[in-house]
Amino acid sequence: MTQELDLTPAPRVLQMLGEINLEQWRCLAELIDNSIDGFIDAARAGAPIAQPEIAVSIPTADTEAARVSVKDNGPGMSLETLENALRAGWSGNDPLSKLGLFGMGFNIATARLGIVTEVWTSRRGDPEQVGVRIDLEELRASGNYKVPRQTRPKSNHEDHGTEIVVTRLKPEQRAYLARANNRTTIKKHLAKTYSALLSNSEAGAIRLTLGGARVTPLRPCVWDASRSIELPDGTMVSAVEQFDVALAPRRYCEHCMRTLTSDQEHCPTGSAHCAIVETPRRVKGWVGIQRYLDKTDFGIDFIRNGRKIEIGSKDLFIWSDGETQEVEYPIDDPRSRGRFVGEIHLDHCQVSYTKNRFERDDPAWNEMVRVVRGEGPLRPNTARQKGFDGNQSPLYKLFQAFRRTSPQGKNGLWSRIMVVQDNDRAQQMAGLFASADADYLTDERWWQLVEEQDAKILGDTPGAGDGAGIPPGFIGGDANPEDPVSGDGGVPPSGEQPPTASLPAPEPPPVRRPIFELTRKYIHPTYRAEFDVEAFSVDPTDPQLPAGQPWAVRLDNVATRTYSYLVDTAHDVFRSSTMTPLDALLVDLTYRTIEFLRGHSQDATPASVLADFRAEYCGDTRLDEQEIIALAGNILSDICRSVAGLIDGQSAEAMYEELTDREKEGIARRMAGRGVADPRALILDGRFWDYADGGTVRRLFIRHPELFLDGKYWEDAYAVLDFGAPEVTNDAKAATVARYDAYLGDAIWLADQTPADLARASRDTVIRATCSLRLLRPDVAV
Repeated sequence: MTQELDLTPAPRVLQMLGEINLEQWRCLAELIDNSIDGFIDAARAGAPIAQPEIAVSIPTADTEAARVSVKDNGPGMSLETLENALRAGWSGNDPLSKLGLFGMGFNIATARLGIVTEVWTSRRGDPEQVGVRIDLEELRASGNYKVPRQTRPKSNHEDHGTEIVVTRLKPEQRAYLARANNRTTIKKHLAKTYSALLSNSEAGAIRLTLGGARVTPLRPCVWDASRSIELPDGTMVSAVEQFDVALAPRRYCEHCMRTLTSDQEHCPTGSAHCAIVETPRRVKGWVGIQRYLDKTDFGIDFIRNGRKIEIGSKDLFIWSDGETQEVEYPIDDPRSRGRFVGEIHLDHCQVSYTKNRFERDDPAWNEMVRVVRGEGPLRPNTARQKGFDGNQSPLYKLFQAFRRTSPQGKNGLWSRIMVVQDNDRAQQMAGLFASADADYLTDERWWQLVEEQDAKILGDTPGAGDGAGIPPGFIGGDANPEDPVSGDGGVPPSGEQPPTASLPAPEPPPVRRPIFELTRKYIHPTYRAEFDVEAFSVDPTDPQLPAGQPWAVRLDNVATRTYSYLVDTAHDVFRSSTMTPLDALLVDLTYRTIEFLRGHSQDATPASVLADFRAEYCGDTRLDEQEIIALAGNILSDICRSVAGLIDGQSAEAMYEELTDREKEGIARRMAGRGVADPRALILDGRFWDYADGGTVRRLFIRHPELFLDGKYWEDAYAVLDFGAPEVTNDAKAATVARYDAYLGDAIWLADQTPADLARASRDTVIRATCSLRLLRPDVAV
């Protein structure tokens, strides 16, 4: 006897979907995806929506009446489509080119937010809206999924669109959504996630609002693609490296929603419903560098059909050989800050059912990795040691050019690595960029700071002298050839003789050179006194600079409260290692803050106010013990890692035998600690130096200074020195070795300290040792 079994899942399953951990903004994104798909469907069908718009509403108060709604003016759905859309697991018939199509994502998102969900939809020309009300508790009590269709009249038959309303929100969800800070976070996530679709999609520009406020696309704050540098081998690297690579098409089963491997002719499921199609595939996008550094705000965004699935992923910065993983970026910044960003479109790779991650076991993922970062490590020495060569991938090139966050060598230029030294200032400007301030949309303000930094290193004073800023016709300026009385003794066209006497020429305006590094808004962190300052380097004769004084701060614009800071940077007071133009400005702002607070605050003293200002704006000169120790360790590690490449044909094994037993034991312990399987191979090719400590490499330098000097790692001459007398030449060589030996000794001392040790050390000792760190940076790319 044949007997049928009812395998319909219990309604409790829907409630269990709500237990899946999905962030609140991702819940909203699932519902927004469905609206976007509707707009794109309409455009592909030749009936685009004129002004596509999605309005999202979330609660502003934690009350039982709180609700979430997502409403669009899309094409709407028929009753049959609506029924399919609400069925758990349904995903439409075009999963490759759509974002959502309701189904599982819809059920997870709505069940995560609340107990009751209503969906209302209508098409243009329909006389009424059709809808459905899903009450998870009622479904569970009834034991089935059957819910009645509902209708309501339309005031205008031409109206169209869909609205999803979630009520009886879960207590923890409504409490989260009601907080103002969380609403700001949600808006920021949506601005990033839909940055491409909101400004340009198949359906045109889509307007998205949250609580009535427009969500504007949040674009990456990167250096302009036209800025580039040249690597030592002649390779040009742009600040933004773009790519668009066509891959071989693959077969895809639309029924099973799986990509077939290249050797599979048919879907392995073998179902009669399998439908195999061939799909074109591309990996396109860009990788580039931000105009600021951050400990967390960097990484690659991965995009599927226009929506960002992963934001700020660091996975491409990790090298894995299948057994071990090593973080390759950022490794050169003492504060572990990064700036590599990018956007990669990967439409043909599978994503998780919660749409928060691309599936790493999909072959398409590894194909993308090979296109974007290549086969081997990003670190060139490590790549060569492991047998990888010839990498020209976009991320590899970016790494070679911009991995560092401070210049190499004693006279390295910031423009070579495109870094603003005052990162706090760079981040502040990035905030103005994010708020669409017109003055900060291009990278020009950042580049002005970089040029100022280079000018300090080169000893240049931009804009000084040479008659700069003097109008034509004045002493020191160019005569105007079109002026009939221009100092050339000419006669006016009328034939009249020029007057024998003339009014004295007006004084030329003072020459003022902007100091972009100091031009900013200064806000006291405690008392919130604000000073919008425009800084200028001026000559001692500037009429608004009191005679003999090094600086002056003037309130130039009362309406905007803008101050001019005029400073004679050549004044004797600044010929000091402890007094800079920034120090002078903060002293002046301290005085003004005290005046501003007079009679209002008993706690404000010049000492406390200045200390707060310096803590806020002098971070780069702060002697941070933890950062100094980390920097010393990084510099010593860099030198150790470079040795294998500096040996240049010499016997690595013979150099290993020069080591003492204690040094060999230390290297062996580090190899064992890092899981090295074949230490002998590392000894033979010189890679054992990667596992040496600072003391070992210091002693190597003393034995073989020729490996490091004469432009191989540091520029200073050694082997090429020749003063004609052997004794003088040897003394000069010994002096060079002694100098670098002292630098290395300082670095080793710093690396061996704890933050508490450095805090107890004398300030002069720490300053001297940190100066040695700068002098140990390589003068050439290694």
